[in-house]
Amino acid sequence: MALLLTPLARGAAAAWRTQRTAVVGVGALSPLAYVLVLFALTRAPVSLVAPVRESSVVVGALLGARVLGEGHLTRRIAAASAIALGIAALALS
Repeated sequence: MALLLTPLARGAAAAWRTQRTAVVGVGALSPLAYVLVLFALTRAPVSLVAPVRESSVVVGALLGARVLGEGHLTRRIAAASAIALGIAALALS
């Protein structure tokens, strides 16, 4: 489905020309991440795997603020901290 919609995305051709390695890397690593989660679910209880999986939201929010220069840094840090505390609470319960 994503391949069918790619030509409709604004700037897709330019992104492919300038960042081909990154596009291929993300395309290869995304399914690998899903497979690793499925593998982890076969080895450990869901109550331990799910909080670790959700930690990517915290990392994404902080990288968005730091690397991409997205605004509302204080709000992002507060929300990421709340998420991190929730993850810790789930992991410890």
